Amino acid sequence: MKFTLTGSRVLDPSQNSDQVRDISWQEGVLGEPQSSLPLTAGAGWVSGPGLVDLYAHSGEPGYEQRETLASLVKAGYAGGFTQLTLLPDTCPALDQVSSLRLVQSMAPATLNVLGAMTKGCRGEHLVEFGEMADWVAGFTDNQPITNWQQLRHVLDYVRPFNKPIFVYPRDQRFQQGVAQESSLALALGLTTSPALAETSALETLLELVRLTGTQVHVMRLATAGGVALMRRAKDEGLPVTCSVTVAQLIHSEEELVTLDPLLRFEPPLGNKIDHQALLAGLRDGTIDAIATDHTPWTYAEKMVPFTQAPAGAIMLELALPLLWSQLVTPGHLEALTLWRALTMGPTEILRLPSNPSWITFDPEQAWQVSAETLHSLSTATPWLGKWLKGKVCGVWTMHRYIASTLE
Repeated sequence: MKFTLTGSRVLDPSQNSDQVRDISWQEGVLGEPQSSLPLTAGAGWVSGPGLVDLYAHSGEPGYEQRETLASLVKAGYAGGFTQLTLLPDTCPALDQVSSLRLVQSMAPATLNVLGAMTKGCRGEHLVEFGEMADWVAGFTDNQPITNWQQLRHVLDYVRPFNKPIFVYPRDQRFQQGVAQESSLALALGLTTSPALAETSALETLLELVRLTGTQVHVMRLATAGGVALMRRAKDEGLPVTCSVTVAQLIHSEEELVTLDPLLRFEPPLGNKIDHQALLAGLRDGTIDAIATDHTPWTYAEKMVPFTQAPAGAIMLELALPLLWSQLVTPGHLEALTLWRALTMGPTEILRLPSNPSWITFDPEQAWQVSAETLHSLSTATPWLGKWLKGKVCGVWTMHRYIASTLE
């Protein structure tokens, strides 16, 4: 599609640019406006590079009733994500070339894949890293580490392949509860986990990085103490990156008074101090990226008592509207900082080629979250039935235009 978009706020993290101007899109190339192209009024809209998600869950293969690869990609486009990264804990797990080949044969080029570190993501027997390296963007079991000696071996093995290892730092000696340790959780009668569950594991992980020199990505950073440790590690020059999930930025433990099972997340939701530390980490570059951690569940799986509910919720279609309305609009986070954490950060962590795509976003468009408006097969979100502000108006890839309605 060829067009000229007029009067849009254009965010370009690669140029550190945030300005209102006219742009054109022609043959997969963004450029200066051309009078010969059709005009599209974009006043009040935000335009920028297509978003890149660092890690997301799919139901397929194994649990297609939760989400298929096709519906995952469609939900991603609806939320402005032109690149997705699939976690390996599917059924069967993505732990060998045959399963990777099968998934990639069903998935479009916009879907990157993380391979498992151990067979079945169970933390026991290591996979064949050399055989899988050319098929994956990195490796992870997406589980808290229980065998640190084994992780050291993994970091040694993968260093020649130049692939990042994604680690979720939670010390299972402390990770026993469904809420973070606090007076509120105590009053609600919930089992808790202290912030030490993250920081103690993170300390050990950073020692292994010092020892091996292998690139490690820290997933789901959630506490003020964790942010402080990552800041010191980066100042030291360690080859580490880290990400925070959307849920940790838009929800807090105060909401748990409802005991809504849709608010059950892993790691558990933090307090105000954690929230402020995470925002500060994004602002100063300690935190490199924001991940959706999109996790689809069926209604029956998720709608059980809070303490029994599986962790996670869908997020691909909600991430940009929520982050913009709750962080950018009130002035808690600069728009360019947000866009960088959703584009350049993930791209650099995954070592992907530049992503020639573009999206437009109307931060004022209101819409109701429902099974009819969502493109995911799952409706597992605490925002179901509620109205949000902010909607992706269109997605342009190198080869085609994809309307936000995705009809």
